[in-house]
Amino acid sequence: MKAARALLNFLAISGVILVNFVAQPALGAPLEDLTDTVSDSRPSTVSNHTFAVDLASGDTWAAGETLIIDFTDGDGFDTSGFAASEPEDFDIVVASTEETIVASGNCSTTDAIEITTVNTTTDTFTFTACTNYTTEAGSGHVITIEVGTNATAGSAGNDQITNSGSTGTKNINVSGTYNGSNAKDTLIAIVAGVSVSATVDETLTVAVNAVSAGANCDDNGGTPTEITTTATTVPFGTVSTETFYNGCQRIDVDTNAAGGYTVTIAQTQLLTSGASTIAEGTCDGACNDTTLGGWETATNNGFGYCADDRSGNAAADAGIAAGSQCDDATPDYYTFFTDPTEPSVDFMFSGGPV
Repeated sequence: MKAARALLNFLAISGVILVNFVAQPALGAPLEDLTDTVSDSRPSTVSNHTFAVDLASGDTWAAGETLIIDFTDGDGFDTSGFAASEPEDFDIVVASTEETIVASGNCSTTDAIEITTVNTTTDTFTFTACTNYTTEAGSGHVITIEVGTNATAGSAGNDQITNSGSTGTKNINVSGTYNGSNAKDTLIAIVAGVSVSATVDETLTVAVNAVSAGANCDDNGGTPTEITTTATTVPFGTVSTETFYNGCQRIDVDTNAAGGYTVTIAQTQLLTSGASTIAEGTCDGACNDTTLGGWETATNNGFGYCADDRSGNAAADAGIAAGSQCDDATPDYYTFFTDPTEPSVDFMFSGGPV
């Protein structure tokens, strides 16, 4: 009986020893989710980053706790434009509260979050909730951190992270004491940009249209007799001396050309009647091929033209100033060129699509 009792005592002691030396796990609260959204994923291109750190239920970011963002060494990101003295490059929202960000060493008594260190060699950003930071009510907050020119809550951010020069998946780690030092990784992909190109054929449509007498042929100069034209003729018919006659045609132009269009006008010969000719005229003594002039006196014979902008474009598109166009009370005229060897007048034009 003594031997058996001793054996039972030994087994009981052994059991106590085994229980006392089993290590109990210490678990930090894991993040529910971690994402990083970049504004531009092309290699070697500056980009803004927006981190969303979703804390586990029951966890908060409290005073004195840190949050660290670390781009994996060797991935090739360039954070050299950032510094712990430039809080304007960072915005932090905890739950729905926009937090105050201060430079390293400026916590003092402020309810704020400090950008404690920026290590541009390891591409690491460390944030610390100041001693007087007020923890947001509730728990399981989403912490949103904007890094770059997307940080606009205080002073506007003026730096951006340059992406890795190589394509592929890159790792970013978020850690700190804010959630029991339980770190978590997220991945972003650096991908080559896609070039999109298209060619649109240029189009040009030009139409010469007939205008009926008295319909759209507004010319008040010299109280002329108006005639009806066709698309290809201006049939003045039998005319009387010392009398103004006026015929109009409408020119319509449509183009998508970036350089626009130009319509020129020229005369191949003088008007003739047998051996007689009707001169190109000088209006009331002032106009010529390239100079406008008024024409109100019927005894000043000749042949000329004016232009009127009907499209609602700028007056310059008609080649004649607004106050000198055909539909003005005192329109001005050009005379046609004597022969085709002279340069023509660009009397209707546009510098872009119309």
